[in-house]
Amino acid sequence: MLVLGVFFILLGLIFMIASADSNFLPRLIVGVSMLLPGVYFVRKGVREPADKTVVISRTLELSGDVNLENLTCDGCGAGLSSESISLKAGTVFVACPYCRTEYQIEEKPKW
Repeated sequence: MLVLGVFFILLGLIFMIASADSNFLPRLIVGVSMLLPGVYFVRKGVREPADKTVVISRTLELSGDVNLENLTCDGCGAGLSSESISLKAGTVFVACPYCRTEYQIEEKPKW
């Protein structure tokens, strides 16, 4: 919008300057009719910055078979639910609600 506004203002000024030479009224009308939209476009381009929406999404894709009912705490042996699993810095962590042990889930190779 800003570039378009500056273009219209410059074109309007050229027509208004040219009106001093000959064809005063038609060139003056064209110059003013280009100058006014140019000012509008410049003001609109300066006042309304583009919205910058940043969307951050994380997805967790487990490659192996995961059964939440079979997860047990390594520290105390208590059963763990899906509420015990969290994602921190792109890594899956499990926190036991009973003994407060927190450890990282490691995927064992399938071979």
